[in-house]
Amino acid sequence: MFRLSCLTLVLLAVAALGCNQNAAWRQQQVLAQQQTQAQIAEFERRASGLDASNQDLHSQLAQAQQQSKILQDELGLLRRQLTDTTSQLAQSQALAKEKEQKVQTLMASTQYRGGAVIRPNNSLTADLSKIQIAGVNARQDGDVIRIEVPADMLFQSGTNTLVPGADNVLSQVVGTLQRDFPQNKIGVEGHTDNQPVRPPYTSSHQLSASMAQSIFDQLTTRYGMNPTRLVVVGHGANHPIVSNATPAGQQRNRRIDLVIYPESSD
Repeated sequence: MFRLSCLTLVLLAVAALGCNQNAAWRQQQVLAQQQTQAQIAEFERRASGLDASNQDLHSQLAQAQQQSKILQDELGLLRRQLTDTTSQLAQSQALAKEKEQKVQTLMASTQYRGGAVIRPNNSLTADLSKIQIAGVNARQDGDVIRIEVPADMLFQSGTNTLVPGADNVLSQVVGTLQRDFPQNKIGVEGHTDNQPVRPPYTSSHQLSASMAQSIFDQLTTRYGMNPTRLVVVGHGANHPIVSNATPAGQQRNRRIDLVIYPESSD
């Protein structure tokens, strides 16, 4: 009986020990599981942070790419503007050179046969009112007077062939020149509009010079003016009075200018 009790006690002790060990094991398992879950949570937190950082980097990259595109567009615009500015500068330089050449041509046109040179003064201003010819405009232009005779009153369209009524106009102009400006040098300048010329002429300069020469011939051979008083210049379409944008403007620009210079000294 005593042995049975001892055996029972031993069995109970072993059972109790087993239970305690089992409880400890379960506690270790719970603790390990908690640690694992904590690590998983930490990894998930870090992964979430990395995702946020990655998204932020993508956003910054997109902004940088957009900014780069804007800068490239601005650079392209600046290059186009530079090209346009360079082109405009070249055009301005060409225009300035052309104007300089025109000035030199005009200065050269003031040199007359025999070495006579025009001496500018303002003595013609009071004489402007003496010029009264129907259909003809007279105006002060610096130190000279310009008598503008419409080409349509003198020539067949686009030619240097005089029309029947040209003599009436020219006789009045010559009468005024001989009566009121007998000692003055006279320029005979031909001007055209901006329209293409027809054969046999190859340029507006050629046509305008031919028109001026035709009037020179009339003034010297028909009306007896001294050739040494006259100078012939063809300006083509370089000196419009008004815009050539309308037929009326083109008609106004087609003309012969008889330019009365101040008295010259030999």
